[in-house]
Amino acid sequence: MAFVSSNILDVFGLDWVSMLFYLGNFILLLAVVIPLIYIPTKKMLKKKRESLDEVYNENERLKKESEEAKAEYDKKVEEFKLESARAAAKVADAAQARANAVIEEAQEKAQAMISSAKKEAATQMEQLKGEYRDSVNTLAVQIAQKLLEREISDKDNSVLIEQVLSDWEDAD
Repeated sequence: MAFVSSNILDVFGLDWVSMLFYLGNFILLLAVVIPLIYIPTKKMLKKKRESLDEVYNENERLKKESEEAKAEYDKKVEEFKLESARAAAKVADAAQARANAVIEEAQEKAQAMISSAKKEAATQMEQLKGEYRDSVNTLAVQIAQKLLEREISDKDNSVLIEQVLSDWEDAD
């Protein structure tokens, strides 16, 4: 075994003194590198990890808050939709009530106009009846005057009535 280890050292051109020197340099390097580089780097990485954990936790908190806010927003949107539907129903009811009032008012006006027209027609009918009575009375008086003036046959009576009616139509 000693042969193998001395051959290996010979192959690489190393001796025990050089090996101890290299080993000492390595230990010295580690003694310098660990406190100057490794420990600060480890602390920096730990701080970075803590910072990233804080950011992750903050993101989770914000995500939870945003989901709660979205749920609240969705709830308010639904409430707004319901309120809008209620308001639309109220407006529709009010419009229907107004339409019914307008229709009722129009019907009342139409009834009043019909009643007024009937009264006016009745008044005009009474006036016409009175005028026709007067005309018939006048006609009867004229026929009686003609009859009293002479004796009339049926033929003369018809001619006389036609003449009086013709005179009466011309007078109008």
